[in-house]
Amino acid sequence: MHPLHLSALDLNLLVALDALLDESSVGRAALRIRRSQPAMSRTLGRLRDMFGDPLLVAQGRRLVRTARANELRGPLKRLLSDVGLLLAPLPPFDPATARRRFTLLSSDYAQVVLLGPVLEVLGLLGPGLAFTVAAAGADPLQLLAAGAADLLLGSPAAPSWCASQSLLRDDWACVWRRGARGPRSLTEYLARDHIDVAVERDFGSPIAQALGRRAKHRRARACVQDFAGALFVVAQSHLVATVPKPVALRAAQLLPLRMGPTPFALAPSEVSMIWPQRQSSDPAHVWLRSAVSKAVQASMESPPPDGGRRATK
Repeated sequence: MHPLHLSALDLNLLVALDALLDESSVGRAALRIRRSQPAMSRTLGRLRDMFGDPLLVAQGRRLVRTARANELRGPLKRLLSDVGLLLAPLPPFDPATARRRFTLLSSDYAQVVLLGPVLEVLGLLGPGLAFTVAAAGADPLQLLAAGAADLLLGSPAAPSWCASQSLLRDDWACVWRRGARGPRSLTEYLARDHIDVAVERDFGSPIAQALGRRAKHRRARACVQDFAGALFVVAQSHLVATVPKPVALRAAQLLPLRMGPTPFALAPSEVSMIWPQRQSSDPAHVWLRSAVSKAVQASMESPPPDGGRRATK
């Protein structure tokens, strides 16, 4: 018997051993795994050498298993069964019967614009599914890497170990308190007092990039963490905010706000769905991404309440 490291083990030898011990016949074992009888005889020789035991011995005109061979049968069956499960394709995910909790990380932009219709659709498709929605926070990618979250809805920037899919692209809008006058030119825009939004930096600081050297003349009197917070401040102050248009539309339906286009060219804001590459083939995750994508598409095709009429000047 020669010592054998696991890394040198040929799984085909164990498959042949299983056939030999079941059939107690070199010929029948060869037919079972589609090998020639001489090849199976050579394999039996290798197995005898590996285990230091004859395994099958002649008794009259037939072969019988040795005591060692009988000891091997149970563990061998379990091992091959486990290998089969390991190599079997993942079972399909059925949202109608599954019970599972998904964790979504979301910027407030995505929460305001997307999460309502997305969770409505997901709840209808999967009555046994539950969802935890958490703020994206300072380092959402760390939560994805640690397996503490399934999806991130937010800035389109994604590292190489993640996959991403763009969900929406929107214009930006200026927002001010109802009853005040909004900026109608770049000069008026720069002359106003502004409230900045920290999360805007996650989208590449498009306002500063669009203004270029003129950005230093923009008077930011305050800075809050998210767009929703900025709009509540604007509704109760003289400050002006620059936010993604869908967020402004929804806020203007609830708060005393007016809105208008930015008086300078500004690259669209974008929300992407981001997930770890390792989850790309998981059936439940494939279903989740598909359902989110379809829900977002359906919500974008439906007009907002009142057609956004109360959100204009």
